[in-house]
Amino acid sequence: MQYPKKHKQSLEHENLDKLYPRRSKRIGRGLLVIALIAGAWFFADQAKRDYIIRAQVSSGMNMAYSVRTALEQYLADHGELPASNEDVGLPPASESSGDYVSQLGIEDGKIVIIYGNKAKEKIQGKHLLYVPDVSNPAEVSWQCSSPDIPDKWLNEPCRS
Repeated sequence: MQYPKKHKQSLEHENLDKLYPRRSKRIGRGLLVIALIAGAWFFADQAKRDYIIRAQVSSGMNMAYSVRTALEQYLADHGELPASNEDVGLPPASESSGDYVSQLGIEDGKIVIIYGNKAKEKIQGKHLLYVPDVSNPAEVSWQCSSPDIPDKWLNEPCRS
């Protein structure tokens, strides 16, 4: 098919807007839709990753409840905080682990959770601490914190 000379010159000069005004608007709208979908997917994917990490951190916190109970019982019986897992009759910290926790133990009266095993890379080797407040021995309260896990992945009581 032979195009008229005027048409060929327009294509050579990339003056498609004058030749096909609707086509360029459709392409622009299509690119905008693609950009919006890609942006929405990115933010949804990031939110999903954060949710998974929060769930893994919570799993470690749930594992600590049995250690908290043992520590509170030791405090009630002996009037002082235990130095290690062995003092309260629990296996060593290195043997207390779960899917997302590589170690769970008592260190100088504090409960220390170290994340590892199947945990996401962003929390591998990170710590969560439970520190007992024994100013009232009848009722122990706990302070939860982390020196290296961002607040966005911690439960509300543990955020700084």
